[in-house]
Amino acid sequence: MRERRRDYELLLIISPLRSSEEETAAQIERLTQTINTLGGEVADFNHAAPWGRRKFAYPIRAYSEGEASRRVFTEGYYILCHFKLPTSRIAEFERPLKLSDSILRYMMTLVDARSERVAISAGMDDEVEIEADDEDEE
Repeated sequence: MRERRRDYELLLIISPLRSSEEETAAQIERLTQTINTLGGEVADFNHAAPWGRRKFAYPIRAYSEGEASRRVFTEGYYILCHFKLPTSRIAEFERPLKLSDSILRYMMTLVDARSERVAISAGMDDEVEIEADDEDEE
């Protein structure tokens, strides 16, 4: 029986200590390999504006590699990823994210195609109503 694959969105915050171009590219490559190994496929990675290096709304205390105490971080490097993965493999995918010293925070969400269609059609209805209101005023 074939496993059900769903669309996911992953937002990562990488430590500013590990956010050079080479290390960011290496992190993206590791994530791509992990997703492919688990039977998924990567749609895209986005770390261009508005993502990339950003200041936090509040400081985050996290352990840095090789340090005994927590360090305070006030900025990080944001990466947004869209991918498909079998639902039974999510726990295996999250394990390296939790154990990585370079990832300060991550948030993975399920992208529901039905809710996207509703949002798109709602947006289109709003435009139609605005156009209709403009015609009534003339």
